[in-house]
Amino acid sequence: MTRLEPHLRDTGLECRVEVRDRLAILIPGKGGDEGHLSAEQRRLILQVAKSEGFTHVAVELDPVGAALSGG
Repeated sequence: MTRLEPHLRDTGLECRVEVRDRLAILIPGKGGDEGHLSAEQRRLILQVAKSEGFTHVAVELDPVGAALSGG
């Protein structure tokens, strides 16, 4: 688990985070609807990620078929 995960949980976003350098890849938990985030939610996620040193955030839209689905 990265330090970003608990911060995102505090915002109401349940997901796992894969890290690739300064890119945070958010992989939604079961039943997650993270592919349909509001603009405000996306801004908050980016703000939290930047506070942890990330420069970019991606959301995996198909967690079952995710290329990085390993934990």
